[in-house]
Amino acid sequence: MADVIIIGGGPAGAALGCYLSRAGIDNIIFEGANFPRAHVGESLVTSTVAIFKELGFLQTMEEAGFVRKFGAAWHAPGGRSLSLRFNAVPEEGIDQDYTYHVDRAQFDLLLLKHAEKLGSRVYQGTHVRRVLLDEAGQARGVCVQVGNSEVEVPARVVVDASGRNTLLGRQLRLKQKDPIFNQYAVHAWFKNLDRGEGEEADYIHIYFLPVERGWVWQIPINDEITSIGVVAEKDIFKGSREDIEGYFLRHAHMNPDLAHAMRHAVRVTEFNAEGDYSYSMRRFVGDGYLLVGDAARFVDPIFSSGVSVALFSAKFAAERIAHAFALGDFGEHVFLPYEEKLRAGVEIWYEFIRLYYKLLPLFTHFVQSPQYRREIERLLQGLVFDRKEAQVLQAMREYIAKVEASENHLLRGQLSPIPID
Repeated sequence: MADVIIIGGGPAGAALGCYLSRAGIDNIIFEGANFPRAHVGESLVTSTVAIFKELGFLQTMEEAGFVRKFGAAWHAPGGRSLSLRFNAVPEEGIDQDYTYHVDRAQFDLLLLKHAEKLGSRVYQGTHVRRVLLDEAGQARGVCVQVGNSEVEVPARVVVDASGRNTLLGRQLRLKQKDPIFNQYAVHAWFKNLDRGEGEEADYIHIYFLPVERGWVWQIPINDEITSIGVVAEKDIFKGSREDIEGYFLRHAHMNPDLAHAMRHAVRVTEFNAEGDYSYSMRRFVGDGYLLVGDAARFVDPIFSSGVSVALFSAKFAAERIAHAFALGDFGEHVFLPYEEKLRAGVEIWYEFIRLYYKLLPLFTHFVQSPQYRREIERLLQGLVFDRKEAQVLQAMREYIAKVEASENHLLRGQLSPIPID
């Protein structure tokens, strides 16, 4: 028996365990894998620093020696580039001007161990088969696989933090495919990649490809290893009829800056593929249950939002769970403010991404604008969860409308067919 059962020990589940333990709420984390485990998504945004500090985990991040991420750079296919440094921002809980690139195997293990240290009961290599629901649909625990048997473990609240496995979403048939994005990524780690010189060598670098919504990430894992991933619409991969290596190399060489950076690169891991990049659940809460992190919603990762959303969803969920225990009421209506808050925040990321893809040169225009640069920086740092604080998005919409309305506008031919409403 536990007050709260958390399905999954990734960043969302581990952070939630930390918050609950600090609030004196008993919790169990069931993680199907045995950590460390490989995982894609190695670059963090600045907002994560505030969560690490709240959880007493920031010192661990520093001691781990992860690569410090001070900024980002974007490279167009024609050779033009733009960089942005994450300067110190006057935000509560953030007093450093950098975040981190991480080896997710190491990072996830450290955060899970931190949850255990704070009081979470952690069971690795333990698969949750399903969430137990009573006749009224109230969650009352989980069924876990123990050897050849299934064991029922009761709880007052169940939280699905199973990531893109979306255990409860699949069980309740809540999952909805994104109507716009159907991205597919092919990625691997390389040695001897030329990252450039100075501080920008450790930026995240995004290379744009001359294919529909195509781009490549470059993320430094340590002094020697760099993660490279090619992202494009899934139909482009299917239509190529190439093997995974041929597909990767052909697209990587479409951008001259990336081709130059990779001229001496040596691959040190197998190629991996990731699909199903964007989706949402029809609801994030119900009677006795909540969904957090990727188990609730995942959007195109071009702005490295995944771990930030996971951590903040854990924070917001913990606040509502603590409120539910104070009331002694675990109904959907008690948890609904969590869903409203998280959904609003993620929709800001989603809107930003759609506008970004709609007219790429527009992004450069607004980054360089004295009027909007600060708002763009806050969006890229993951510091906005209120649409009213992101007025730049409306300005971007209005700018696009002007381009669409002018047949002779220089940028009209570069508009993507992606809908923005």
